[in-house]
Amino acid sequence: MISLTSISTACLLGAWIAHIVWSWYRLRHIPGSFLISCSKIWQIRTQMNGRWDLEVRKLGDRYGDLFRIGPNQLMTTDVDIIRRMAHPKSKYSRGPFYQTFRFNPTQDHTFSLLDDQEHIRRRTILGPGYTGNAHVEACVDRQCARLVDLIERKFISTSTEYRPLDLTSATFFFAMDCVGDLSYGQPFGCLDEGKDVHKFTKWNEEFFNIAIVIANFHWLTKLFFRAPFNRIYPSTLDNDGVGKYMALAQAAVERSIDNGGERQGDMLASFIELGVSKEEAINELMLQVVAGTDSTATGIRMTLLLLVSNPLAYHKLRAEIDDAIVREQVSAPIKNTEAQQLPYLQAVIKEGLRAFPVVTATFFKKVPKGGDIISGYFVPEGTEVGHNVLGIMRSKKYWGDDADAFRPERWLEADDEAVEMMTGVIETLWGSGRYKCLGRAIAQMELNKVFVELLRRFDFTVVTPQNPVEIVNSGFFLMSEMKMRVTKRQTV
Repeated sequence: MISLTSISTACLLGAWIAHIVWSWYRLRHIPGSFLISCSKIWQIRTQMNGRWDLEVRKLGDRYGDLFRIGPNQLMTTDVDIIRRMAHPKSKYSRGPFYQTFRFNPTQDHTFSLLDDQEHIRRRTILGPGYTGNAHVEACVDRQCARLVDLIERKFISTSTEYRPLDLTSATFFFAMDCVGDLSYGQPFGCLDEGKDVHKFTKWNEEFFNIAIVIANFHWLTKLFFRAPFNRIYPSTLDNDGVGKYMALAQAAVERSIDNGGERQGDMLASFIELGVSKEEAINELMLQVVAGTDSTATGIRMTLLLLVSNPLAYHKLRAEIDDAIVREQVSAPIKNTEAQQLPYLQAVIKEGLRAFPVVTATFFKKVPKGGDIISGYFVPEGTEVGHNVLGIMRSKKYWGDDADAFRPERWLEADDEAVEMMTGVIETLWGSGRYKCLGRAIAQMELNKVFVELLRRFDFTVVTPQNPVEIVNSGFFLMSEMKMRVTKRQTV
């Protein structure tokens, strides 16, 4: 006699198989591997192996501009589709991927919000605080000076003394203290102490080991929003990690609210004056710590590595900086407006971000009711469409046959029409339309200044050029030490 348990097991197994078959069948006309399309196993394995950006790019190279990576997930290498999904009038919406990155199980920040109307409201009142004004420039100048001071105090090598600089840590300290100075009332002290004062990096590494799995299963995300599983989230009682920054954010917001008309004119003051609630302000400050530090630091360190690995580009940029100083076209510290007038510097910044895009997450958007036509294929509603970021930034369609090469000259040699096209493509790194990164202008200012302030004073060489850094990518980057030998230059 067949038991009830056996019948139930058979029914569940049958339902699971039917679900897999149906999931594959509804998108069967779209290119992609059958095995990859049947489940999310490939996504999880690739993310945990740390080769996400490279493997997704391979699939794009093989299958074209639109391809499958899961039962309901597609990736696009077409920037026009990315712009269309993010257009203010678009009916596309964010996929559940974003909610994985809440810092509080009951509250959203601008990155984790799925409600489009609330997202628009929040961006409208937060946006003015992110403009690159005089306060922002003064903050970035102070942290550039502290970065220079840290290097001069601890990491100058000579013919008789070897004091290697870990560029991975130093760039993170710089980005973190910029956030502190901009929004928390004062820098966190990473550059002054030369260490990760609240052990954010340790938390970050542990968090992404969990997040990469949760992000693939929305039911898991919802489960962790509830007790007792929500204990995984950081708390203001934590001594280190994001919990510590949450406590600092809470203290900064309460201090700014209490100061009223006497509050300092920083980013946080702008938020509060425009009607942001206490909880919204705290969550936004937390987002700056998580999203506004590692991406900026990655852009600085990897662009500098690409420069050092390309002597022609390195010396061209250094010569442009030196010549501008001699001609008194560059102040000390350099002004943002002055940096914008250095063509090779701007080409280096753009090319660095193109050759090594700092975030390669999926950024899934959901196809609206009625479906859509993408790259010639009908895509049914509810399907999630993500960005093949590395594939876009290395596509010969946009960058030519040498798309894999770090070559800043491409930005200077191209005609106006090509530069406009390339600029539009590179801008998608910061998001597009209603999803564009609010901190884009601030990150650009940091990049504009930091390379000049470093290269006008120091020379950099890679300690281990055969293996300069170990990289893990699950959509976001984790990096090992990147040791540089730093020597002082003659003052121009």
